[in-house]
Amino acid sequence: MKNSLPIFPLALVALPGTIQSLQIFEERYLNMVKQCMSENHGFVIVLKINDSSEFGISKKGTYVEIIDFNTLPNGLLGITAKADNKVSINNVCQLADGLHIADVKPEIDPEVDNQALLAEYPEITNILSQIIKHPKINELPIKVDFNSADSIAYHLAGLIPLTSSQKQNLLEAFDASQRLSILAKYIEKISSL
Repeated sequence: MKNSLPIFPLALVALPGTIQSLQIFEERYLNMVKQCMSENHGFVIVLKINDSSEFGISKKGTYVEIIDFNTLPNGLLGITAKADNKVSINNVCQLADGLHIADVKPEIDPEVDNQALLAEYPEITNILSQIIKHPKINELPIKVDFNSADSIAYHLAGLIPLTSSQKQNLLEAFDASQRLSILAKYIEKISSL
């Protein structure tokens, strides 16, 4: 991964391991996609936030790589991007065409005992196991590592109805243990509706 990468602020959070389908129509992002394809690197999806910061984006995002592209029925460029890993973002600047670039650093969570952690939250694994059997979900190019607490948490969070800020909280969690604890609370809220 390059240190300086294009930033794509969106109203969504790309969780590591998940697949994002995006429509590209602004000139700056069409150019970004061309550059990423020609230079064989990805870009960073970051959550747009409404605050007083200069660029109104989160300080943590997700590095994604383009795995497919096509022209959509509406004539726009469609891309499929696979979210790779969590990154921190610094020194954001805006180019003349409006594209943001930033210094990007991969974030590695502390190691956890995956098996012990997953044993604490068996319902999370069970819910994900059931959801991925659904015919529509089964068609998606999802590859869950059922031995990884992070893989399970990120994939489940990508498939259930969570807000962007809830997904951002999961992305920014300190480690897989904190992430599963937060996710379990969200699931409890959803199931009580």
